[in-house]
Order: sequence, then C-alpha cells, then structure tokens
Amino acid sequence: MKKILILLLFASFLIAIYSIRNLSSTYLEKPVSIEIKKGETLKEISKKLQQKHIVKNWKVFYIYSLIKGSNLKYGFYEFKGNVSIKKVWETLYEGKEKLITITIIPGSDLLDIADILNKAGLVDKKEFLDFVFDKTNVEKFGLKGTSFEGYFPPETYYFRKNETLQNIIMVFLNQFKKKYKNYETLAKKKGLDFYKVMIIASLIEKETFIEEEKPIIAGVIYNRLKRRMHLQIDPTVIYALKLEGKWNGNLTRENMKINSKYNTYINYGLPPTPICNFSISSLKSAIDFKDTQYLYYVFDGKRHIFSKTYTEHINNIKKILNLMKTQKNK
Repeated sequence: MKKILILLLFASFLIAIYSIRNLSSTYLEKPVSIEIKKGETLKEISKKLQQKHIVKNWKVFYIYSLIKGSNLKYGFYEFKGNVSIKKVWETLYEGKEKLITITIIPGSDLLDIADILNKAGLVDKKEFLDFVFDKTNVEKFGLKGTSFEGYFPPETYYFRKNETLQNIIMVFLNQFKKKYKNYETLAKKKGLDFYKVMIIASLIEKETFIEEEKPIIAGVIYNRLKRRMHLQIDPTVIYALKLEGKWNGNLTRENMKINSKYNTYINYGLPPTPICNFSISSLKSAIDFKDTQYLYYVFDGKRHIFSKTYTEHINNIKKILNLMKTQKNK
C-alpha cells in the first residue's frame, strides 16, 4: 500500500510538472541571446535563464530538466516570441544554437572575406589575414599557391559564434572540395594544370558577368598566353593595390604601374595565385574555353566587343568613345 501511495504521489508530481511546463510560457518581444558556457551546472543555467527572462521560474526549469534530462549543451542560443519551458529545454538539450549566416559572393577575394567574417564577429581580421596569406599554412593543408586565395567558394555559410579559425578554414575547404573536385578531374583529363585553371577562372570572374562571354574571354587569355603577350587585365592591378592597401576605387595610369607580381601589364604570364574566388561557370569556361582567333576585347557598357588584331581593337575603342560622346551631347 505504501509503495502504491509513493507511485501515485510521484505520478501526481510529474503531472504537475508537465502542467507547469505548459503554463509557464514567456513572451519575448525582442530576441534574447544567451551563452551557456562549458562546465556550467544545471542550477547555474536555470538561474541564468531566469535572469534573461527566458523562463519565469528557474526552479521549474531546473526540476523539469532533472526529469527530462539535464545534459544541456553549451553554446550560443537565441529565443523570441512565445517560449515555453519545453521549448527552452529542447533547444538546449539538442544544441540548437543560433548560427551566424554569412554569404560570400562570386569574385570575393580574401580581403573581402576577412571583412565579412570580421563584421559577423567570427574572426579577428588581422589574425585571419595573417593565417590565409601564410604559405606555410597553405602547405599544411596540401594545397598549391602562396595563399588560400581562390579556395573559399562563393556560398552561404552557417557558423557557430565561437567557431575556431581552423574550423572556419576547414568549412571553406570542404565546400571547395565538394563543389570543384569533379572539375579538377576534368581539367587533368584535358592535360590542364588545375591550379592554373583556378587562376584563369578568377580572371574570368572579374572580367565579365555575362555568362555567354566567359568561354570567349577564357579563349582570349589562352591565346595571349600562347603568344607571350601581356594579359593586361585591370582586376590584377586592382588586386595588387588592395594587397598593399592602396586601392581607393580609382584605377589611374599611375597606379597601373604598381611594381607587383600580380600586375599583368608589366609581367608576362598568369599572376602567381587566383585574384578572387569564382563561380562554377567561370571554372567550366577556363576548362572548356572557346577556341577563337581573338586577342583583344573591350566593354561597350553592355557587352564585350572582341577583335583579332590590335588595329581592329583600337577602332572598336574609338567607336565606343564616339558613341559615348554622342550620347552625352544629346
């Protein structure tokens, strides 16, 4: 009889707790963030939740967690709207952290990515740049090049707030492998050095946003390389200026003389590394480029005009300038 009474009392206790769980809900008008630190006790967590007004009574949450499971995961969490004891416990028990979302667009270089990560509170900008421009670190990951330029693909990423720099790098590299591994195999089958293909893909990415032009521009780059002509690609100069902290948004004749291995106006061949990340279409174009006789191109404001000879190229430039003058005078 005594055992039956104890069981009934315990059952009543459980029912009461579950009722309290449903009644003890909180409405948060604004999102409330909370950090659960590693090593904090259940009691400390419960009291912290009450201090943040996420739960009304820490003791209720404490008892509920003892019954359901007190193995709560540390991390950064956010609660908003109607919040019940059950919801809070499930969030912490399952480790449903608030993730930081960042989006890296095609054509972003390491300096751009450093700004994005820094603004999101994920990394210290200087620490990140010191790491990604260190050749030793690149070699540790078994990669080519003197920096990680080109290895962090355009994509939307989700990170924990306290993610380590090493883990962030690994997320980028895993995405690179996932997105581009098949194209590396394809390039090798065609006898192309994949790292050089990456560099060309980055040049294409910066030179045009028009998809149908990409294979043609790739062909021009290959043609100029074969003839040992300067590539004369403006974005390589801009990249050189950015690396030296001299880029102010204006490309002048003077700064185009910058003494840098990236300056394709004064150096033959490809720059030593990619100058940015690149889209799949730019990478495909660098592998399956269009074979033409074109050696030059110029942008008319809407599209690129291609030519085979320097004379033809100069005439195209004159036509564009005359058209611009005519439109300006109207």
